[in-house]
Order: sequence, then C-alpha cells, then structure tokens
Amino acid sequence: MRSVQAAAGAVLASLLSLPAAAGIPDWAKAVIDTAPPVPDGVPEWPQQTLLLETGIVVSPDGTTWRVRRRKVIQVLSNRVDDETFGTFAFDDTTKVKKSKGWHLPPGERAERNVGGALDLSLGDEFLTDAKARLVALQGIKKGSLLVYEFEADSRPHALTLSESFYDDVPVALARWSIELPPGWTIKHAWLPGTGPDPLRDGAIWRFERRDLTPLREEDLGEHPSDLGPRLVVALQPPPELASPTPAFADWNAVGVWYQGLAKGRDATTAEIDAAVKKALAGAPTDPLSRIRTVALLVRDRVRYVAREVGIGGYQPHFASQVMSELYGDCKDKGTLLRAALAASGYTSYPIIIHASNPYTVSPDVPALGSFNHFVIGVAWPKDAPVPPDIASAVVEAGSAGTLFVIDVTDERAWPGTLPDNLAGRTGLAVIDGRGELVTLPVAKPDWHRIARTATVTLGADHAVSIDRVSRFYGGPAERERHENAESYKDRREEVERDIRGLWPGAEIKSYAVTPEDVDGAFVETVALDLAPGASALQQGAYWLFTGATGEIARVPLTRRKAPVVYPYPVEVRYETMVTGVPDADPAPPAQKFSGSGWSVATSFDRSGSTVKGVWTATLRRTRFEPEAFADLKQFWSSASKAASPGLSLAP
Repeated sequence: MRSVQAAAGAVLASLLSLPAAAGIPDWAKAVIDTAPPVPDGVPEWPQQTLLLETGIVVSPDGTTWRVRRRKVIQVLSNRVDDETFGTFAFDDTTKVKKSKGWHLPPGERAERNVGGALDLSLGDEFLTDAKARLVALQGIKKGSLLVYEFEADSRPHALTLSESFYDDVPVALARWSIELPPGWTIKHAWLPGTGPDPLRDGAIWRFERRDLTPLREEDLGEHPSDLGPRLVVALQPPPELASPTPAFADWNAVGVWYQGLAKGRDATTAEIDAAVKKALAGAPTDPLSRIRTVALLVRDRVRYVAREVGIGGYQPHFASQVMSELYGDCKDKGTLLRAALAASGYTSYPIIIHASNPYTVSPDVPALGSFNHFVIGVAWPKDAPVPPDIASAVVEAGSAGTLFVIDVTDERAWPGTLPDNLAGRTGLAVIDGRGELVTLPVAKPDWHRIARTATVTLGADHAVSIDRVSRFYGGPAERERHENAESYKDRREEVERDIRGLWPGAEIKSYAVTPEDVDGAFVETVALDLAPGASALQQGAYWLFTGATGEIARVPLTRRKAPVVYPYPVEVRYETMVTGVPDADPAPPAQKFSGSGWSVATSFDRSGSTVKGVWTATLRRTRFEPEAFADLKQFWSSASKAASPGLSLAP
C-alpha cells in the first residue's frame, strides 16, 4: 500500500489553494498556552505531539457515532518540511463533517489560517473504500504550533473498536473518550500489558496516557507501533435493546456473527468439484498429500487482490465467484479452499487472526479490530496419524479435534509449515457456529532451518572444486522464494556476488534453483572451481565452513537500548565432505558450546583421504533483552569460533 505521505505529495499544491479555516478554537488555545519552551540545540525528536485526542458520542440505538479527532503538534527542529498536513482516515461508513487546520508560527500570537481539505484514496488495492481527508499547512519552522480538528459521522459495522495511542514522535497527552447512551457500558482492555483505569464522568468514559515516547525502529527489533499502547473496546448495550448494529458479549458471539456473514458462501459447485478432481488425479491418497494438493491449487491459481469495500472487509465472496474470477483477498481465497476441501471430503473451519501485530487480542474483549487476516484449519482425520513434518501448523481446537492450519494467501508458504508471522498468535476459530480462541504453535528451530551440503575435491595441483546444495525450510525458504520470484536473474547475480566474496577468485560453473521441492524446501545448487593460486587459497588452506556465520544476522549492540528480536528460531547446519586431504592433515577436534536458548557444535570424521565435518548452530531463543546481550555476544562468538577450522592444502 502506498503511504499517505507519498500520495499526498502529488496533491499538496491543490490543498494549499483551497479555502482557509476559521480561527483557532478555545480547546486548542488551552493546549498552546501551556506548551513547553522549544529546547535549544539539536533535539532528539524533530517534533512532539502535545495532544492526541479522539472523542466518540454514540447514538441511542448505537447505529451512528459522532467522532471528533484533535491534534496539536509542536515543531522542535528546522529539520522538517516547510509544508505538512494532518490526516483523518475513513471509509464508506463515515461522512466527514469538519476538516480544519491552523498554524501558529513562532513568536506570533495571531493564528495564520491555511488551506482547505481534500480526500485521497489510500493505497493501490483493486477494490477498497479506505480514504483519508488531508488538511495542508505551510510555512512550518522550528517553534511552529500546528492544530488539526476533524469531525465525522460513522455507521460502524459492529459495536467494537481498537484504538492505537501510538504516534511516531513523543506524545505529552493521548486521550480517548466515549459517551454512551443511558444503560450502556463497555468492556475494555489495554494491550500489550496493562494500562490505567478509565476516568468516569456520568455517561462518558475517558482513557488517558501521558508522556509516551516511542522506541526507535531498529534492525532485529519489534516495530515501535506494535509496542505502542492499544485500547480494545466492546460496547455493551442494555439487554432489552436490540441494536441494529451487532454487539458482542464474548468471542463466541463474534463467531456466531461471522458464521451468519459467511453462511452458504463456502458451497462447492460443479466447476470447483471438477477442478479438485483434476488436481487430485494421480495424487497420493494419504490425507496430507490430498489436502496439500488442494491447498496448492487455490494458493497458486487464485491471485491475491484486496477487496475491502463496506461489509466486504469482513464478509467473504462466494467461493463460486472467486473460482470464476480467480482473484480475491485472504478470506475469499480461504473460503474457496474450504469449498474445494469439502469437495474432496475434508471439513475445515475459518480462523481469523492478526498477521502483523502480535499484541491485538484480549481474551475478555471481543473487538473486530483485533484481527486483519484469514486462514483455515482443516479437521485432521481422527483415524490418521499426524505427520511430524506439519507439527508447526497443527493446533488442538476442543470438540473440532486437531486442526491443520493453512494460509493460502501467503504464496511463499508451503502448506504444512506455518508462516513465521503467525506462530504463537491467537486467532478466532469459527467452529460449527461458535467462536473459540485458539493459539497457534510457538515456532521451533527445526521448522525454520538452513541445511547446506558441500562436496569438495582438493586437487593434487591445489585446485579446488565445490558442489554446494542448500535447502531452506520455513521462514528462510519463504525469504528465498520471494527473492527468486521477484527476479531470478537478480537473485542469481546476488548469490554469485556472495560466493565470490566468500571464495575470492572463484569461477562459478553452474547455478540452479528448485523453488519448491516435494518437502517444501527451496533448493539451490551451485558448482564452482578455485584455480591453483586463487585468492581464496592464498593461506594454503581450505576453510570447511566458509560462510556459515553469515546465516545468523548480527547487529551493533554497544548503544542499543531495545531488545534484539529474531523473527523466528532457527537451525543452521553446514555439512562438508572433502576428498583429497593430505595424509598428514588430521581431522580438526570437535567443539561444543551452549548458552541460554542456543547451542553450537561441530563434529568431524576422517576415512582415508576424506574428511567430513558438520557445523550446527541452533537458536531456540528469539528475544534478547539488553541485560542478555552478553549471552547473545557469546552465541555469535561461539558460532564464529566453531566455524573456523580449515584443512591444509600442502601435500
């Protein structure tokens, strides 16, 4: 999706020519009057938010919400654009009533009225009703105070919401409030962790957070917006009120609601049935092979296209329509997969989940905004053993038994390996008309592994030939498949550059890729020669595990304050078989190191002129707080030490 900022650049001139806003309102003057002095020198942040406020007033029957958004920004640096804008995101359920902005330059008491408002479509999805109302301001400089105010009427699809208190700069005061009709109440929770209780003033519930400073985004770290405070809310009307807008007392009620939205849309058709029969013709008859064949049919044949207009953000299209058009979003592809599986004799259930932020689900507050993705759980046959190679994608779901989780939206994920962004996440399984929270398995290292095998021949003339086969599984396989699909040529050139960096003077003889092997591996095969005297051989030795430590990402730790977070646990194994080893050259000694959540080991074996060496690094732990950086450094150091042995080329 294109960012709002990038898209706005093309229309900023139009905004600045629109009619000016009225004078600064009293609520903003109260904030401006208490604004702190702008510090001297170069500030850590170019600006700060003095007030970030959302207020909602709910109509008596809950169908309409009056929404008010206010924001006051203080500019702390000249390292800002001369022109900027405020945004209000909305969709077709919302009608914007007011869009205003004011700029108070430094040293001036009279407001400078600037620009009007313009609507901009968010993103380049095929079908979406996501938009933003933009208000432009100009003449921005150090010490400027910027004020934005929006008001809108919204008709929500359900009486829930998920509100982020995050801003990408420090926030002095973030406030969210809701005014409820008589007899109404709310369920609420802060995520992640806990937060302050609401302030009550009659029918108004007010939530506040103060002095919020976001973490800096860093490599091998969580995204700051995921860690920002989030409030999830479920409105609870009185029992005697039948609101036209759905309200949810618990997650089961969400499941009932979704079942109603999706009812009949997963029905199979003659076209779907014919496609399934054709795909399964000649396929093995075991459950995994059949389920996987059907999953690959949908994954590879149906193109992902976002279709989020109105209730279509929640309601899937009919499987027959998706099959006919051969495009759809995650819930469309998943619904077609359910129909195709039913045609092949397998029961499945929808699972709605969050694909990007791990901190969105409260067990006690059923909010639709907790989820943004759709996968399915296939009921595993009770009389069939569960194959160990799908352990990453299996979850127990009460009376539904064992579910095999498949995400056909992720075109790089092998059915049987859970995509790394879903591991450990909590989702809502919709099982026989009810909703049940399920937590997907936490990842293990062998689910995300890299296995490289090198066959090396040392020639009598000190030339070296190497045949290397690399197999990637899980997250590493998805990464490599993505790069290969983007451009085979570019990826090959990048791999060849890396090889020449590892073995200077190498002549690459061949390169081949199998994007998806029968076990789901991405397989890469490279053959190279090192001529006598090549730069890589100048030290008179061949290093057994060349490149091994490069598989484990490292980042500077000296000034780092945020935890180091790997995307998944990983196992890296390098196996090298060297023939033509001089008789006088003994096999290196084995080594073994371990720490909290990691281990490194080597083993060696010699038979005649052949030496076999194996280097394995296993990272079971993915999160290292700053106080654990010493242990992380020990892992990196141990991996490097264990990967250092070489064999002499001397006769």
